[in-house]
Amino acid sequence: MAKTEVKRDFKVLAEKISPENVLVMSELLAIKETKTLTRFMGSLAEKAHEKLCCGVFLKDLRGYVLSDCYDMVQSVAAFLCEHFGEYLDDFLYISNRGKRISIKVECYLIIERALCGRYRTAKRCISLERVKSKLQYIVEEDKEEEDYSLVDAVIASLNLTENMNLALDYRMSGMSYPDIAKMMSRATSTVYEYFIKMRARYSAIYGG
Repeated sequence: MAKTEVKRDFKVLAEKISPENVLVMSELLAIKETKTLTRFMGSLAEKAHEKLCCGVFLKDLRGYVLSDCYDMVQSVAAFLCEHFGEYLDDFLYISNRGKRISIKVECYLIIERALCGRYRTAKRCISLERVKSKLQYIVEEDKEEEDYSLVDAVIASLNLTENMNLALDYRMSGMSYPDIAKMMSRATSTVYEYFIKMRARYSAIYGG
């Protein structure tokens, strides 16, 4: 039997997840979410979105090499393969904040986490001083450090909650407090409180 080609149309997102449409679904979800994140993450997200779109539309050209941004599509596809026969809007679980998470939302979270990790790495690759400036509310800037493992060790020692870690990742990606609040569906005051608590934990452990 010949393989059925699924048209790349957003209407496919309303269909049941199947082996035939899982890749197209994953590509469209990744395109949609990276486009959304450009409003919050700036130029780095824009570049990732452009590379992803190129991968989606040019991948079948002979000799074309996919960028690592296409990994997000593959991660979403691997997750969706566990949900054949279901719909993207089907309920999956309740988050720690009591929010109902659907299969679609979990796909967006997979992409979001991938981008945060990518941007955190990108920031580190620019210069140590720029990374330290993003951590000025935690790390004392009275000592120059050339080993990135120190920053990781400091963060790990603070024993941050899941929300605090997520807020810190967003902040290190260059996002403002209001934008972080929007991404986390929290009040801006709550986000400020996260960083106040982080700084308090740092002071309690390291002084100052």
